[in-house]
Amino acid sequence: MKKTRTYKFVSLAILSGMFAFGFSSCSGSKKEKKTDPEVVEKTIKEEIKEYSYPIVSAFEVTEMLNEIEASYIVGLTNDPEKAGTYFSEKDRAVNLGIYTADLAYATTYNQKSDVQNYFKASETLVRELDLTGAFQEDLPDQIEANLDNKEKLVEIITDMFQNAYSYLNQQGRTEVSYLVLSGTVIEGLYLTTNVSENTFQNPKLIEAILFQEEPLMKLEEMMEPYKDSEILGDLYADIASINAVYALEEGATSMTKEQVVKLTDLIASIRNKFVQ
Repeated sequence: MKKTRTYKFVSLAILSGMFAFGFSSCSGSKKEKKTDPEVVEKTIKEEIKEYSYPIVSAFEVTEMLNEIEASYIVGLTNDPEKAGTYFSEKDRAVNLGIYTADLAYATTYNQKSDVQNYFKASETLVRELDLTGAFQEDLPDQIEANLDNKEKLVEIITDMFQNAYSYLNQQGRTEVSYLVLSGTVIEGLYLTTNVSENTFQNPKLIEAILFQEEPLMKLEEMMEPYKDSEILGDLYADIASINAVYALEEGATSMTKEQVVKLTDLIASIRNKFVQ
């Protein structure tokens, strides 16, 4: 999904302010060096890239399911009423990621009531995680006003995903941002492996499963420096175990039945630890 002009502008403004502060703090030195504008611009672009959403969005996964005409299954997603029952930062962050994927799923299939419910669930966790600063105050109104405009709704919600990730990293809460990302990819793969009782017999579903291998590998790579941390260690091991199943027999267009069964059971087990 493309990043919107608004998102880039906000990031650029924040980072420009950071650099401006750095320049002003050095103004008192006797030997003030001139800063090359091209160097500043390059550095800003590198910072923006660092804070950009690093993996495919949940919409890319749910749109694949929609394109192959997989039915929308009521009750497959996490119950939005549970949002207020998660109390640890870890559970809240992972479930924010899970609801993010559920929101994308409902939006993709034009399930207006579920869009509202999953957005409210996400709002609850956003407040509990102290992430309200990442979003515009009128975001709920934007969602409500565009329930009949899928394209605009996808744009608004995509911005929401990206801004949350960027905000967490700008605040130095990288581990929390990885918890949210993990919840999103876990739910995306859970939805993909459970929209049909005959996943292995459907080549398009296998393609959708394989599509998610790269972001999972990317996520494992990103989380590797935190593999021994208290908050991320076990989830890193979970992501690594998923990738190990993919690696049983690598292929760009096919999987064995054993892989599909193992992956389906494993992802359900990992997800259940967080949604209970």
